[in-house]
Amino acid sequence: ATTMTNTVKWGIASGVFNKITQSVREAFTYVQKLDKSLNDIQIVTNKSSQDMQTFAKEANNAAKGLGKSTRDYTEASLIYYQQGLNDTEAKARTDTTLKTGQSTSAVSEELTAVWNGYKVQAQDTEKYVDKLAAVAATSASDLEELSTAMSKVASSADAMGVNVDSLAAQISTIISTTRQAPETVGTALKTIYARMGDLEADGTDEFGVSLGDITSQMQSMGVNILDETGSMRDMGDVIEEVGQKWQGWSREQKQAAAIAMAGKRQYNNLFALFENWSQYNKELDVSKDFYSMFQVV
Repeated sequence: ATTMTNTVKWGIASGVFNKITQSVREAFTYVQKLDKSLNDIQIVTNKSSQDMQTFAKEANNAAKGLGKSTRDYTEASLIYYQQGLNDTEAKARTDTTLKTGQSTSAVSEELTAVWNGYKVQAQDTEKYVDKLAAVAATSASDLEELSTAMSKVASSADAMGVNVDSLAAQISTIISTTRQAPETVGTALKTIYARMGDLEADGTDEFGVSLGDITSQMQSMGVNILDETGSMRDMGDVIEEVGQKWQGWSREQKQAAAIAMAGKRQYNNLFALFENWSQYNKELDVSKDFYSMFQVV
């Protein structure tokens, strides 16, 4: 009985000791990594030691407010400081990144591509993420899928006149319908926009199709690719017009329009978009009216 009692006592004591030892190790590792991220920020920003002490306190308070660790905050901040952003921009993007609940390194890259693609100012960073979150909540796509897909195409979309509301609705509709990987959908839309941009510059695609061929074909179906001055219209406006007229076309006309705009390799994505145009309009309204939907009267 004495032996059994002592064995139990030693077992409990050993377990407690091992747990304390593990906690000490974890705390030491955490402090090491936190110290490294703070040192890296100081190197990148050339902040003084006093400035870094102030930053560390601010980071700790901000992290508590977001329900995150100080290390999460400093590591996210480091990513944005390394991009050459100032304190205001880095803070705005760090706060928004941590609010998404995704992996810091992954989501920072994705959101940076979206923000930079649409030239988003510091005060608007959260607004753009809120739009994506709202669309994700009302569709069969999630925030990670939307941000991943948009990171592939945001810059091309902005250059071709597709605003963030329209792009979010396009991506969510295509992903929800086809269940393709977000990287695939984003790259497909990027290819479509880039192709139209190349054709605008008097180029041809891999099948020898020129912008003139497309404009002629689309005009026969009542859609103008060019404006009165002969310049290409914003791609977002063209897509809207095609979507509105889609249901009145025959199967052959639909396929011809999708191929004309996207090429033979990517037309299936536009076909999926236009075939589910009511869903696109629903997601577009959600993205556009996000703040008015939750406005307190």
